[in-house]
Amino acid sequence: MKKTIFEEYGIKVQEMTKLGNYDSFYLHQTHFLLIPVSHIDEEELYELYQLSQFMLEKREPYISSFVLTKKNHMFFEKDEAKYAIIKCSSYTQGRFNQIGRELARFHQKARSYPYQVSKTQRIGQWKFLWEKRLDQLESFWMGRVHNQPLNQFEKMFVESFPYYLGLAENAIQYLVDTELDEEPQPIDSGTICHHRFNSTTWNPTMCVKLPTEWVFDHGSRDIAEYMRHLFFENHEELKINGFSFLEDYDRTTPLSAFSWRLIYSRLLFPIHYFECVENYYLSQEEDKPFFEGEMNEILKNSSQYESFLRGYSSMLSIKTKRIVVPTVEWMSS
Repeated sequence: MKKTIFEEYGIKVQEMTKLGNYDSFYLHQTHFLLIPVSHIDEEELYELYQLSQFMLEKREPYISSFVLTKKNHMFFEKDEAKYAIIKCSSYTQGRFNQIGRELARFHQKARSYPYQVSKTQRIGQWKFLWEKRLDQLESFWMGRVHNQPLNQFEKMFVESFPYYLGLAENAIQYLVDTELDEEPQPIDSGTICHHRFNSTTWNPTMCVKLPTEWVFDHGSRDIAEYMRHLFFENHEELKINGFSFLEDYDRTTPLSAFSWRLIYSRLLFPIHYFECVENYYLSQEEDKPFFEGEMNEILKNSSQYESFLRGYSSMLSIKTKRIVVPTVEWMSS
């Protein structure tokens, strides 16, 4: 790898170390990360490069940037895999006391991005993406039912899927109703979001804002995913701090009725369940027990997750007075 980096970039790497999940090296008091990018096509990488350049110009702290090869390419190939080298900002010690406020400011800056995006675009596409995912999993589930579930994971999946199918259908209907009932406001325009924003995305010990984790979407994506992650990672903290994260965000850039309802529809859609099933079947044999444990947790916490969703809608009606988030009938009984 060192030899390839020298050939492609003219950079002489002394030693490689691990930084979080990534291989990294240190040069001129700066960290560089080696990011696998085989799953991102070239046009999308170029869009991510443009977005990161824009955020650097906006003086957003902790933004990392792509290093171009000697031939001005975004990535290099080795052993049939693609990698990009990302340069971290020289100052990486994060101070995130109020992550809600930080996220709101980040979104606010990125909303002024003046160019068209196509490859990273997710705004307005949730319904299509959710339906596609649901159809795929439903036909897979039918196959499993037909073949008789073989192991513990398959039994859990086969028995629980109808419930999560119902939840997903509710989320899609909720999304459709929101788009019919509410008028989007300026705050509802597209911004830079993350595939899955959570409490470790902007790691305070070594804060790196990685463009390879970004998509262009509605800000409610990050808010909902942060709260979902908090629910599974630290239930108690969610009770204490989950809604204060929301309040910090709302105080910094006030959310519209459209945003509040979009957050709820995204929390309703059980992406955590879908990803657990997909990851299990895509994983190597030795990793399967991990996803079995995760599935166990998800199912064990399903009624608590329902009460978290009820808590969100009642918190909203108390907090905003003006926004009534319609509840899902069967959930409130």
